[in-house]
Amino acid sequence: MSLNRFKTSILVTAASLALLAACGPGERGQSGETTTAENEPVRLETPPAGQLPEGVRPTAYRLNLVTDPAQDGFTGTAEIDIRLDEPHARIWLHSLDQTINSAIVRLDDGTEIEGTFEGSLADGGVSKIDFAEPVPAGNSTLILDYRAPYNFGLAGLYKATQNGRPYLATQMEPIDARRMFPGFDEPRFKTPWTLTVTAPTGNQVITNAPLTGTTQLDGGMVRHSFATTREIQSYLVALAVGPYDMREGAPLPANSLRAKQVPFRGFAPAGKGDQLQVAMNITDEMVDQQETYFNYPYPYAKLDLIAVPDFAYGAMENAGAIIYRESALLISDRTPVDRQRGILTTHAHELAHQWFGNLVTPEWWNDIWLNEAFATWMSYKTMDEIYPDQGFDRATQRRGIAAMGADSLKNARQIRNPIERNADINDAFDGITYSKGGHVLSMFESYLGVEEFREGIRLHMKRFEDDAADVDDFMQSVAEGSGDNGVVESFRSFIFQPGIPYLNVETTCNEDETGLITVTQQRYAPLGSEINPDGQTWQVPFSMRVEGPAGDQTVRRMLTGKTTEFPLEAGCAEWVMPNAAGGYWRFNLSDENWSALTENFDTLTAQEQLSLLDSVSAAFRAGDAPAPALLDALAAGAQGEWDVALQSISIAQGLYGSLPEDDRGDMTDWVEETYRPVYEALKAREDSLGQDETLLLSDLYVGLLEMGDMDEERSELADRAARLVGVEGEADPSAVSPEEFAAAMKYGAINGGEAFYEAALDYARNTNDQRERRIVLAVLAQNVSEAELEALYEEVGGDDWQGQEAWSVMQQSLGNDANREQAWALYQANFNDFITRTPEIRKAQSAGAVASFCEAEAIAEAKNFFVTNADLIPGYERSLAQAEEAANLCSAFRSEKVSELSAALSGDSEE
Repeated sequence: MSLNRFKTSILVTAASLALLAACGPGERGQSGETTTAENEPVRLETPPAGQLPEGVRPTAYRLNLVTDPAQDGFTGTAEIDIRLDEPHARIWLHSLDQTINSAIVRLDDGTEIEGTFEGSLADGGVSKIDFAEPVPAGNSTLILDYRAPYNFGLAGLYKATQNGRPYLATQMEPIDARRMFPGFDEPRFKTPWTLTVTAPTGNQVITNAPLTGTTQLDGGMVRHSFATTREIQSYLVALAVGPYDMREGAPLPANSLRAKQVPFRGFAPAGKGDQLQVAMNITDEMVDQQETYFNYPYPYAKLDLIAVPDFAYGAMENAGAIIYRESALLISDRTPVDRQRGILTTHAHELAHQWFGNLVTPEWWNDIWLNEAFATWMSYKTMDEIYPDQGFDRATQRRGIAAMGADSLKNARQIRNPIERNADINDAFDGITYSKGGHVLSMFESYLGVEEFREGIRLHMKRFEDDAADVDDFMQSVAEGSGDNGVVESFRSFIFQPGIPYLNVETTCNEDETGLITVTQQRYAPLGSEINPDGQTWQVPFSMRVEGPAGDQTVRRMLTGKTTEFPLEAGCAEWVMPNAAGGYWRFNLSDENWSALTENFDTLTAQEQLSLLDSVSAAFRAGDAPAPALLDALAAGAQGEWDVALQSISIAQGLYGSLPEDDRGDMTDWVEETYRPVYEALKAREDSLGQDETLLLSDLYVGLLEMGDMDEERSELADRAARLVGVEGEADPSAVSPEEFAAAMKYGAINGGEAFYEAALDYARNTNDQRERRIVLAVLAQNVSEAELEALYEEVGGDDWQGQEAWSVMQQSLGNDANREQAWALYQANFNDFITRTPEIRKAQSAGAVASFCEAEAIAEAKNFFVTNADLIPGYERSLAQAEEAANLCSAFRSEKVSELSAALSGDSEE
């Protein structure tokens, strides 16, 4: 990061920087001192923290860039139309890693006022321009001429290489647009953008808007001119330059909402264009489904899908030019079924953002859930419409359950989390925002009614099109659209506090044979947690099934207090299912009620079965449910719907991993008895299975390989893995199916020794399949011997491997149970070198490695290492706190529950 000065040199003292601590991120224009004399121009002295000051607003951008992927940097001119509320002697803006050659303001009458730029005065590239004379209130144009390097950390305008060919691509969200151009890099500023991009002949050049013309220049360069966009925020600006394959798709046809066709194309790294076909073929149907739901036409002038060689995220929803990691968009004959489903769901997610996030934008990053939770929820609605009966209707619930692990931590963040500094912005892109947020939305859709909830969403789209909105705006839209103002406080109780409602449900039977159900709220806290269980309550849109003399009834009520009673005049309950709608809560029951639910498992819906398995597992980890109740429920779940059985074996794998190796024999017997019959029944009709049962068969196979009595199968799979990577000849990908690939690599690495290690590395180095390349590296890191692990660290430190791949090896190596001590030594020794090559978004996440440990001394040592290296991983604090807490909970669980689990598996339980 460079500090750029010209014309005037202004020193930034330690004292002035210290004042940043007093500046709240939400205090727009109120941090520091301004000139107070009447009619004096605004001159904010202290660099603003968080949001830029009020009073200066961009109204349009024109960017002229000269790029060449073969070089290390680019040049640009940014013309920014601005509107000032008052005269300004100084303007604050964002510019990161740029050299500003000149800065002027041009007034409407053509007058130019020189500016003096000084960069990087506060975190995130906060910079200032002082003017030779005050810029008057009203409209003017800020013109900055600059040069900048390409980023090599997958942020801003970055460079990546594949098969010797250089490519450029962008990733601006959350705050990296300021790396590509100076400007006002905040989501509340939505403007039109006009781009002109010059690049060498032979490169594709793609931006947000349609191409309007090209001009051949000297030196083999071509200037590409693009139309002006609809109003979008800076983090949605997109650019890709390079030798991409292009596939022209059929335009998205006009429909009752949209009078015009939408031009449609796909782009992929050279040689991979044909792998765009599956995603491109389904795009029209996805867009049509979403247009119908929102009752609003696709908002942008064209649609391009761009698979790039390297990308920090799965995909980015840039308006009209969506960028994907290639393994998140491309589908080949080596793409397994679960990955295909994931790719199409990601695609639906990014398309949904064209409305939620792009058309209507959060004002600030504390409301990023309004982007990501909605796109998550909408992606599954879209997939369920297109692929009914494939379990996508329960996907938001499954994702929410998966997020409950993080939400069980004292250090969990809330869905709408305060943003105190830039590092907090990256924290917001996590499972709480995406998965918990999506589950909560689904819960309230169920509570309000599908039609009523949709009317609120449609109202929100129309009310804030091409504008920014916050949580209060959204709540008002939902309340008005659905006609239910009372839902707002319930919604807020789930958004504005962390944690999971934990409902203790007691059933009693009175002497007169009337019954009573008492529901008491707590916050869920696993064994060893420092959470105060009684410190929170929610307004829970409760739905409960009750089986009794009156039959099977569903009771619905908003729980607003600590304790709620449900009298049963018709008689005592035989059993209670306290989550009949798949809502975001857990429950605890008596031993008798757990048993009754398990005995009546096949009468429960799949949603209820998923909730039951999660709740009994959580209750066991909280010390409330006995081990036999958990094992009985898992056994019942093995016979349930495909995703219920998947959840059952996933929970079983977690339990298996917690047991000492010497105590795993009894669980192996239990696993064989519980899951082997299901596996064999599916295997017998493998050729006729649908997608859902294919997923189940694959996971059962992997689970049985790990936990079952399958020595012969493991050996046979390792042999096929050796043929796959070419240990004794040419590599033969047909030796292993895509579904078996990861498991085959694991047992090949365990059994194959140095010969397999060398062949697997060659396979990864030479494959064109990005997914398989990364699986090979991760599996080797987790399973090879000490000597091979040391060689692997040395290998990925070289130029053949991307920085993100080297970081993954470093993180994954701590999962090498047999050689964790060696892995940790290598981790520490290589950390400084590897972290400099790591994408910006991953650096803070490195501290999550602490969760790999489960003993107090090792946890403390790992924590100290990351604290000592804090300067290299800015924003690491939450990741570290959550990882340390998870590690301590692991330790507490092993000390307090593993012996009970072992006893239950051996048949020695007292239960």
